[in-house]
Amino acid sequence: TDPELNQYNVIILDEIHERNLSGDFLLGLLRNLVRKRDDLKLILMSATINLQLFQNYFKDTPVIKIAGRLYPIELRYMPIKEHNQYESGKKKAKIDPGPYINILQMIDAKVDSNERGDVLIFLNGVSEISTVAEALKIYAETSKKWIILTLHSTLSTEEQDKVFDIAPLGIRKCILSTNIAETSVTIEQIRFVIDSGKVNLVKFDSKTGMHSLREYWTSQASADQRKGRAGRTGPGICYRLYSQQHFDKMEPFTVSEINRVSLESLAMQIVSMDLGISPLEFPFIERPNMGELEEAVESLWRQGILEAGNTKALTPLGKIIANIPVEIPVAKVLFKCVFLFVYIYACVYLCKRKICNCDVE
Repeated sequence: TDPELNQYNVIILDEIHERNLSGDFLLGLLRNLVRKRDDLKLILMSATINLQLFQNYFKDTPVIKIAGRLYPIELRYMPIKEHNQYESGKKKAKIDPGPYINILQMIDAKVDSNERGDVLIFLNGVSEISTVAEALKIYAETSKKWIILTLHSTLSTEEQDKVFDIAPLGIRKCILSTNIAETSVTIEQIRFVIDSGKVNLVKFDSKTGMHSLREYWTSQASADQRKGRAGRTGPGICYRLYSQQHFDKMEPFTVSEINRVSLESLAMQIVSMDLGISPLEFPFIERPNMGELEEAVESLWRQGILEAGNTKALTPLGKIIANIPVEIPVAKVLFKCVFLFVYIYACVYLCKRKICNCDVE
């Protein structure tokens, strides 16, 4: 109803370095909007921004640099050997918890237990977090000096909130987290960071037409974000479980989501907003692979979402699907058998996120 957002004079986007799909789309919309409205101020904020990319995209834009308030952080590289599987009792895991236990033992031996300071461990996924947490809990029970907590998106809000509790004097928290703790949350009293250097990212395979979660080395920018968590409330130490030579070979910034995932839903969204331009012409901050974008448009034609041969108009079916906030194949099923599929989808969603108490596998 208000495409030019006339009720707003200032728009602020934070953490723009994350470069997710919706964020890149929003940047394109807002760049066009500020060109139409001279009175609109757009403020973009980030601690690890790819400055050249954004300066090239937003021409003649002033840059304000504000010095951070981080305390000194000591950086220690402690590379560990790569391995395929680690034997843990009767289970096989992809990660060896030994190096993490060693660092906790080192902290116990060298730092007075009455000195405040918790540990934040960055791992790439829930499986890795569970394996390391299981081993650390055994050490914590023996030493009586640690509370082991986990932080990831599948936990309930109540479980996630435990990481903000202050530990009793003489006891430290050790929090094992995915990259959610890089920017999404700030945990006070973190003095030590242990960085595995790994991250799980979604990747689309155009040959199979499916998304999968894959393990990657993190980027230099993400590694620096992780390190910074150790210096928020006092001097800290960051342990990197890889070499400085490996850090130097890492990508400067994380590969943007637009270059990793299917572009079908994005292309449909662009058309549904009646912008008067084709998805192939949209002014992205970083141009996606044109072959992938063209394949997304052709797929929308095949599925009856776009009018045949037209890249700027949705079919009646497409207009309905565009208003259902799930993936296109799921939306089409929902449209054809709403009540049954809503029930099934809700059950699967709740069980996958461990919100329900059922025994369904």
